Amino acid sequence: MIFVAWTKLTENWCENLQAIARRFPHVSAQMLDPLKGELMEISRVIAQTHDLSEPEAREELENFIDLPSLAREAVDFRSHDAATIAATSPHKDLHHPRS
Repeated sequence: MIFVAWTKLTENWCENLQAIARRFPHVSAQMLDPLKGELMEISRVIAQTHDLSEPEAREELENFIDLPSLAREAVDFRSHDAATIAATSPHKDLHHPRS
């Protein structure tokens, strides 16, 4: 899952680089730009500049990278309201018993 999210992140590197720099304010976009695609190296820089261990920095970065995909999943989930779910359920008669 994180590999897919990381690949998508690097596809729009300039915009996402700015977002990473906003999330980790002690790191500038200029510091990270040459590290495009290098998750471990970016984690190392974040660890050094944010007083984190490398595993902590990697976890924070992975959580940050995965946020957009989690948000999309939440929107997709919310878009299926109860009526839609009931109408498409194989047990729809149980949801709306006939009088």
